[in-house]
Amino acid sequence: MGGARKTLWMLVAGCALLASLAIPLQAAGIADVCREIGIKEKDAMFSSVLTGRVLEGDSKQIVAVTTFFTGSKDKDNAVNVRLDVFNKRGGKLVPVFSRDYGKEYEGYVGRGDLELVDLDADGINDIIVTFDRQDNPLVEQRLGEVLLLGVSGFEVGWKGVMMLDATRDARSVPLERRDHFRRQMDIPRTLKSRGATLFLNKKVIAVAGERLEKAKVITETFPLRSAMNRR
Repeated sequence: MGGARKTLWMLVAGCALLASLAIPLQAAGIADVCREIGIKEKDAMFSSVLTGRVLEGDSKQIVAVTTFFTGSKDKDNAVNVRLDVFNKRGGKLVPVFSRDYGKEYEGYVGRGDLELVDLDADGINDIIVTFDRQDNPLVEQRLGEVLLLGVSGFEVGWKGVMMLDATRDARSVPLERRDHFRRQMDIPRTLKSRGATLFLNKKVIAVAGERLEKAKVITETFPLRSAMNRR
């Protein structure tokens, strides 16, 4: 009974953190973000604009992930995904931090999404970004990363594949890598570790091109915040 109550408490705590620290922003929307990053609002395909405290201090920041048409005729660079963090001063957005995923991955990115979660319960949200990687038309792949506030600014605490289906590409993907799986972050267990360990539940659907009779769920753990990069 005690274990069940503790698990329930962690779930409630996780939901409370999400609700209180990351809420949709009404004062600044996608139009403001597009204006600041220099794109037309009509070119924005998908957007997540949230407000939450991601820096030290009492003020909340505006965090946005925008997926947009670039205007490039090259299919590899026709769509871009970027992350932007702003402060708001005098009704204007002031850039604090940005990541251009199209530039970092040399194109072939799409459909970005955003979550703000205080994974280590220190009162400051960590940033979770996911986006599609589309460099192979026969492979479905979604990447993700967790950005943490370190001593010198934002640092990538973890990055990896959140979803992969490489079972259709028998030509360019080696047999041993022709897998199909989905990962989901286990927020309550990560909270329980106070952000030291990231817990992921990996649902394996196919291995080496062969679909499993029954999907298998594996719990994976990754070091997230070491003593070296703590503030």
